[in-house]
Amino acid sequence: MDFSINDRLKQLNGMLCEIDSLYQTLLIAKGVSDGEFVVMIALLSLGEGCLQKQIAETSYMSKKTINSTIKKLEKEGYIKLKAGKYPNMHIYLTPKGIEHIKENIIPIIEVEEHVLDSMSEEEFEHLMLSSSKYIGLFKEHVANFIIRER
Repeated sequence: MDFSINDRLKQLNGMLCEIDSLYQTLLIAKGVSDGEFVVMIALLSLGEGCLQKQIAETSYMSKKTINSTIKKLEKEGYIKLKAGKYPNMHIYLTPKGIEHIKENIIPIIEVEEHVLDSMSEEEFEHLMLSSSKYIGLFKEHVANFIIRER
Protein backbone atom coordinates (compact mmCIF):
# COMPACT_ATOMS: atom_id res chain seq x y z
CA MET A 1 0.00 0.00 0.00
CA ASP A 2 1.38 3.39 -0.98
CA PHE A 3 -0.03 5.65 1.73
CA SER A 4 1.55 7.27 4.75
CA ILE A 5 0.28 9.52 7.49
CA ASN A 6 1.91 12.94 7.44
CA ASP A 7 4.11 14.04 10.32
CA ARG A 8 1.73 16.77 11.54
CA LEU A 9 -1.10 14.27 11.90
CA LYS A 10 1.23 11.84 13.68
CA GLN A 11 2.24 14.61 16.11
CA LEU A 12 -1.36 15.62 16.79
CA ASN A 13 -2.55 12.05 17.28
CA GLY A 14 0.44 11.33 19.52
CA MET A 15 -0.35 14.35 21.68
CA LEU A 16 -4.05 13.44 21.95
CA CYS A 17 -3.16 9.86 22.90
CA GLU A 18 -0.70 11.09 25.50
CA ILE A 19 -3.31 13.39 27.05
CA ASP A 20 -5.77 10.48 27.14
CA SER A 21 -3.12 8.26 28.73
CA LEU A 22 -2.45 10.86 31.42
CA TYR A 23 -6.17 11.08 32.21
CA GLN A 24 -6.33 7.29 32.40
CA THR A 25 -3.44 7.32 34.85
CA LEU A 26 -5.30 9.81 37.07
CA LEU A 27 -8.58 7.89 36.83
CA ILE A 28 -6.93 4.57 37.65
CA ALA A 29 -5.14 6.14 40.62
CA LYS A 30 -8.52 7.25 42.01
CA GLY A 31 -10.44 4.14 40.94
CA VAL A 32 -12.79 6.13 38.72
CA SER A 33 -14.12 5.06 35.31
CA ASP A 34 -14.25 7.38 32.28
CA GLY A 35 -18.04 7.50 32.34
CA GLU A 36 -18.15 8.11 36.07
CA PHE A 37 -15.72 11.02 35.75
CA VAL A 38 -17.76 12.53 32.91
CA VAL A 39 -21.05 12.27 34.81
CA MET A 40 -19.59 13.68 38.02
CA ILE A 41 -17.91 16.56 36.16
CA ALA A 42 -21.21 17.26 34.40
CA LEU A 43 -23.05 17.41 37.73
CA LEU A 44 -20.48 19.94 38.91
CA SER A 45 -20.66 21.96 35.68
CA LEU A 46 -24.36 21.75 34.82
CA GLY A 47 -25.57 21.61 38.39
CA GLU A 48 -27.69 19.11 40.20
CA GLY A 49 -31.00 18.37 38.60
CA CYS A 50 -29.48 18.19 35.14
CA LEU A 51 -30.71 15.65 32.64
CA GLN A 52 -28.98 12.67 31.09
CA LYS A 53 -29.51 14.29 27.67
CA GLN A 54 -27.61 17.40 28.80
CA ILE A 55 -24.70 15.30 30.02
CA ALA A 56 -24.52 13.43 26.71
CA GLU A 57 -24.64 16.69 24.73
CA THR A 58 -21.91 18.42 26.73
CA SER A 59 -19.62 15.42 27.16
CA TYR A 60 -19.77 14.11 23.59
CA MET A 61 -20.22 10.59 25.00
CA SER A 62 -22.99 8.35 23.73
CA LYS A 63 -26.35 8.40 25.47
CA LYS A 64 -25.97 4.64 25.98
CA THR A 65 -22.67 5.08 27.86
CA ILE A 66 -24.09 7.93 29.95
CA ASN A 67 -27.22 5.91 30.71
CA SER A 68 -25.31 2.83 31.86
CA THR A 69 -23.00 4.98 33.99
CA ILE A 70 -25.95 6.75 35.61
CA LYS A 71 -27.55 3.40 36.44
CA LYS A 72 -24.26 2.19 37.96
CA LEU A 73 -23.81 5.38 40.01
CA GLU A 74 -27.40 5.17 41.22
CA LYS A 75 -26.94 1.52 42.22
CA GLU A 76 -23.75 2.46 44.12
CA GLY A 77 -25.65 5.19 45.98
CA TYR A 78 -23.77 8.18 44.53
CA ILE A 79 -26.74 9.73 42.75
CA LYS A 80 -30.52 9.63 42.87
CA LEU A 81 -32.97 10.27 40.09
CA LYS A 82 -36.13 12.34 40.47
CA ALA A 83 -38.91 12.40 37.92
CA GLY A 84 -39.45 15.63 36.06
CA LYS A 85 -41.67 16.34 33.09
CA TYR A 86 -42.07 12.95 31.39
CA PRO A 87 -39.78 11.28 30.31
CA ASN A 88 -37.08 13.37 31.97
CA MET A 89 -35.29 12.18 35.09
CA HIS A 90 -33.29 14.79 36.98
CA ILE A 91 -29.98 13.70 38.52
CA TYR A 92 -28.96 14.63 42.06
CA LEU A 93 -25.97 13.78 44.20
CA THR A 94 -26.47 11.88 47.43
CA PRO A 95 -24.33 12.65 50.49
CA LYS A 96 -22.22 9.62 49.48
CA GLY A 97 -21.88 11.10 45.99
CA ILE A 98 -20.78 14.47 47.36
CA GLU A 99 -18.11 12.74 49.43
CA HIS A 100 -17.02 10.72 46.38
CA ILE A 101 -16.59 13.91 44.37
CA LYS A 102 -14.55 15.53 47.14
CA GLU A 103 -12.26 12.51 47.51
CA ASN A 104 -11.91 11.30 43.91
CA ILE A 105 -13.03 13.89 41.35
CA ILE A 106 -11.84 17.21 42.77
CA PRO A 107 -8.22 16.00 43.13
CA ILE A 108 -8.17 15.18 39.41
CA ILE A 109 -9.59 18.60 38.57
CA GLU A 110 -6.94 20.19 40.77
CA VAL A 111 -4.18 18.51 38.76
CA GLU A 112 -5.53 20.15 35.61
CA GLU A 113 -5.98 23.49 37.35
CA HIS A 114 -2.31 23.37 38.45
CA VAL A 115 -1.29 22.74 34.84
CA LEU A 116 -3.36 25.69 33.61
CA ASP A 117 -2.01 27.89 36.41
CA SER A 118 1.49 27.04 35.14
CA MET A 119 0.67 28.56 31.75
CA SER A 120 0.74 32.27 31.05
CA GLU A 121 -2.48 33.93 29.95
CA GLU A 122 -0.97 34.33 26.49
CA GLU A 123 -0.06 30.62 26.28
CA PHE A 124 -3.54 29.61 27.38
CA GLU A 125 -5.18 32.00 24.91
CA HIS A 126 -3.00 30.64 22.10
CA LEU A 127 -3.91 27.06 23.06
CA MET A 128 -7.62 27.88 23.05
CA LEU A 129 -7.51 29.80 19.76
CA SER A 130 -5.54 27.10 17.98
CA SER A 131 -7.74 24.32 19.37
CA SER A 132 -10.92 26.19 18.45
CA LYS A 133 -9.68 26.74 14.92
CA TYR A 134 -8.73 23.06 14.57
CA ILE A 135 -12.10 21.87 15.91
CA GLY A 136 -14.00 24.29 13.66
CA LEU A 137 -12.11 23.14 10.58
CA PHE A 138 -12.49 19.49 11.59
CA LYS A 139 -16.29 19.93 11.99
CA GLU A 140 -16.47 21.52 8.56
CA HIS A 141 -14.50 18.70 6.93
CA VAL A 142 -16.51 16.02 8.76
CA ALA A 143 -19.76 17.62 7.53
CA ASN A 144 -18.43 17.68 3.96
CA PHE A 145 -17.30 14.07 4.27
CA ILE A 146 -20.75 12.99 5.48
CA ILE A 147 -22.43 14.82 2.58
CA ARG A 148 -20.12 13.11 0.06
CA GLU A 149 -20.72 9.68 1.61
CA ARG A 150 -24.51 9.86 1.27
